[in-house]
Amino acid sequence: MLIVKMPANSLIPKEDANFVDTGILGLIEKIAWGDALILKGPKGSGKTLAIEQWCGIHGVPMVRENCNSGTDETQLIGSFGMEGNNVHFTLGALPLAIETANTHGEAVLVLEEINTLRPQVQSMVFSVADYRKAVECASLGRKFELNKDALLWVIGTMNPGYAGTYQLNEALRSRFDFIEVGYMPQLKEKELLERSFSTPADVEQRRIVARLLTFAEESRTYEWEYALSTRDLVQSIRKIERIGLGKALKMLVQKFDPEHKEKIEARVQSMFGVNLQEVTLYGTV
Repeated sequence: MLIVKMPANSLIPKEDANFVDTGILGLIEKIAWGDALILKGPKGSGKTLAIEQWCGIHGVPMVRENCNSGTDETQLIGSFGMEGNNVHFTLGALPLAIETANTHGEAVLVLEEINTLRPQVQSMVFSVADYRKAVECASLGRKFELNKDALLWVIGTMNPGYAGTYQLNEALRSRFDFIEVGYMPQLKEKELLERSFSTPADVEQRRIVARLLTFAEESRTYEWEYALSTRDLVQSIRKIERIGLGKALKMLVQKFDPEHKEKIEARVQSMFGVNLQEVTLYGTV
């Protein structure tokens, strides 16, 4: 029976020349290949991006599983399938990470939003995150183990503010170190946003960046039910170039809860000079 797995080289992320380090990358460099780690912080704050950048710089394969409340044995351990008359088994994230490390010599396993795993599923991670670096695959009657000369680093990310999350059980927490990751320092965030334009930012574009940062800072302080992330801002910069400031802002504010619409639109008008009620995203206007 064929066991399906991704080639290790195809799992190495590309290094991003526009990456702006806030210190996370330097810390990852110092603690690499140590105990299992969870990066804990708000959405879009660069947690996964820093891991990708580190893997890209060092040529390390990265196996990623985007966890959610529906994640189960199929995604984590693997599943059977058929192609014609042939039966195959596709490895889930845990044995795939082990096999990748064994063939390449090293690998990083990233469990995105690990706190969305249901409590009964969290236990599947124990043996990979601790000293055993192994996982039982009952369906195959096989145990996947890390070779003695191979390296596997297990990293989770989590945003405590997300809906649909679960408390990490004590056994899982005991296997991980935790690092709190906040938003980028404003000067670093400003640098990143100005570099997100397709050409060097001119005076007006730099003004827009400054206003976006102020708007984001207010969203992270006030009770607007949504805090704008660095990722949101970078995406807005790209939309501004493609569809204009008004439409980009119209799309951005739709991330917020409708009950705050009037207040937020008034703030946008005072800050950017754009009346969003006169802006349409499609049609003839």
